[in-house]
Amino acid sequence: MLKVSLFLHIVAAIFWIGGMLFLTLVVAPFLSTIEDSAQRSSIYQVVGTRYRFWGWVAIVILLITGPLNLYLMGMPPHRVMDPSFLATNYGKTLLAKVGLVVVIVLTSILHDFWLGPRARESRTYTFYARLIGRSNLVLALFIVILAVFLRTGGF
Repeated sequence: MLKVSLFLHIVAAIFWIGGMLFLTLVVAPFLSTIEDSAQRSSIYQVVGTRYRFWGWVAIVILLITGPLNLYLMGMPPHRVMDPSFLATNYGKTLLAKVGLVVVIVLTSILHDFWLGPRARESRTYTFYARLIGRSNLVLALFIVILAVFLRTGGF
């Protein structure tokens, strides 16, 4: 069961982060070559909306398999919340990772369901949607770094 859960967790992370990288490094630069701003906005809205559904599927999988992986590796919830555990390098790293996950889920909700839909109406919303989207990509990469540290005992 642990191997299946870890596999799903890794695939969901690859899909979610890969999608953000694709939007940032491929789609956005391509759209900047389109002169008609209405057409550019329309294309980005279609691509973003289609990715949003699958991105949230990936996030839900990550939110389920993350705690499940800990449990299956012998870390029940009461142990994870134990202050003596949180004082260890592993505990500190896990706490940092979970903290970033909370931040990224909250900012993703803000981006996907409030700023993103309003970005068509205003350059200000477009600016903040882009800023949060790119910030979430950076945060997601930090989460991966923390996952690597967890695998090696923490920092």
